[in-house]
Amino acid sequence: MEIRGLSALVTGASGFIGGRLAERLATEEGVRIRAMVRDAKKTERLRGLQLEIVIADLLELSSLREAIDECDLVFHCAALVRESGDRDEFFRTNVKGTQNILKVSSDTEVKKFIHFSSVAVYGMNPPERADETTPYQPCGNVYCDTKIAAEKAVWTAHQEAGLPVVVIRPANVYGPHSNLWTIRPIRLINSGQMMLINRGTGLCNCVYIDNLVDATLLAAKCDQSVGQVYLVSDGIEVTWKEFFGYYAQMAGKPKIRSVPEWLGKTIALGMEMTSKLTGKPPKLTREAVGFLTRRARFSIEKVRLELGYQPRFSLEEGMKLTEQRLREAGYLPRVQDRQGGIGGESLCSKNIPTNQRINSP
Repeated sequence: MEIRGLSALVTGASGFIGGRLAERLATEEGVRIRAMVRDAKKTERLRGLQLEIVIADLLELSSLREAIDECDLVFHCAALVRESGDRDEFFRTNVKGTQNILKVSSDTEVKKFIHFSSVAVYGMNPPERADETTPYQPCGNVYCDTKIAAEKAVWTAHQEAGLPVVVIRPANVYGPHSNLWTIRPIRLINSGQMMLINRGTGLCNCVYIDNLVDATLLAAKCDQSVGQVYLVSDGIEVTWKEFFGYYAQMAGKPKIRSVPEWLGKTIALGMEMTSKLTGKPPKLTREAVGFLTRRARFSIEKVRLELGYQPRFSLEEGMKLTEQRLREAGYLPRVQDRQGGIGGESLCSKNIPTNQRINSP
């Protein structure tokens, strides 16, 4: 499919993935973009781009119909992404919201609906070498379980309404504007609250934002992608110690304390109990502690073979670009040219041991 000249609705365009996708579609691919957001105040990064910003809500069918009118493509990026929270709120956004955008897309006969799911459909303890054929793993985590339910809704729309769908399952997406895997770790490191579990030996299955967008564009352009799901990561083995180590180096605090899993869960339990009293989400949960010890890997053989996907940015390159934007945005102190960073060598590339082995199929 030739997408240049087509019109596309991007939901969640004020967010991390949706914002970058909308930007690249508009500036590189010649696609007429409607960037859908709920709050007009959160559109600063979109201003100045050649796109149309529309205010709509996934729970309001009338606003969705106006937003999607005459659009050829829909990229559904909007989702509630947190470790925990109110189950009803998660269901409304991730499941009901997805059902609504699917219904409107079916009614208007869009040419392709690209849904952003997550490797979270494999649960908090994914099996080794999970791929697109691995069954869903419901685990009780509200985010994981609602992403499974949202995916099921996508397949129902495909099978019953004939909607041409593609499902993208990203691993942990990092890069500029990523709250979960970039900004939050930086804040924890800067405040001295970051800690590794079991020396950070668990595996971080990550994907740099532009690698993810590359795979998405390949899927959007490929006619044979309809009815398919693609798991997308950087295809490398990297530990949490290596991953968070880049951020620690950027912040000038290269030593991150480590605690054994049992102690991490004890600390997390205390935070969870405090959370119940204050109403504020805990900075760490026992579930997250367990997640950080996992060593399961994902296979990206399908997206490589069927779409020709090859990650353009290595971990080091992705971190260099991320560091630059973090300094520009004020999350890290700006450095002089002679020290590296802006206008010079990136600090995060210094003295960071890394073992970037490409996953074999």
